[in-house]
Amino acid sequence: MTGAPRTVALAASIVLTAAAPADAQWLNLGAKGGGTLATQSISGGVQTPGSGNGPTPSPQQRAGLAAGVFETLPLLSWIDLQAEALYTTRGSKVTVGSVTTTEEIDYLDVPVLGRVKKRFGRWTLYAAAGPSTAFKLRARTRTSFSGSTQEIDIGSQVETIDFGASMGGGVEHGRLVFDARYTLGISDIDKDKTDATTTRNRTVAITAGYRFHR
Repeated sequence: MTGAPRTVALAASIVLTAAAPADAQWLNLGAKGGGTLATQSISGGVQTPGSGNGPTPSPQQRAGLAAGVFETLPLLSWIDLQAEALYTTRGSKVTVGSVTTTEEIDYLDVPVLGRVKKRFGRWTLYAAAGPSTAFKLRARTRTSFSGSTQEIDIGSQVETIDFGASMGGGVEHGRLVFDARYTLGISDIDKDKTDATTTRNRTVAITAGYRFHR
């Protein structure tokens, strides 16, 4: 088992382990998946890790995916605590002339969110926010030019852990869950601290999920 399937399996084990002490009636385990739009905030005027030296244009968004599992623990009638383990792709894209360089960083993202909710019949609206800890799985750049693609491993140049804050909201109908979220990276993910450059992730995710128990 390799790649994304292995990551999702690991994510499932984390959430199930966290939920183990809870009584069975508390189990609200679900799975979710969807798309992301990721970019990076770079200060200091130097390129992102692995891209070389010199100034760089502003990073553009790159499309990716998010998939994994979640467990919701009801605290009160109007508030829940939700832990998640998600395979998430982040990074950014830069195009100069006919050359496009995409930075692809894969994470196991573990957000822990407080959810404030309001029920309307079978529908539930909620707002959520909380800290996020993402563990790097892989980091690389892919440069496309003249019909060719060059791939470079930059794992040694990217920090292992990315701390962030997630916020957003969604709607539930029965066992279906639809969620929109913005994750603001707090950490400087560039391992090189010898200059004034900082690189922080910014990610928007839209997912649909299914809750197995309710």
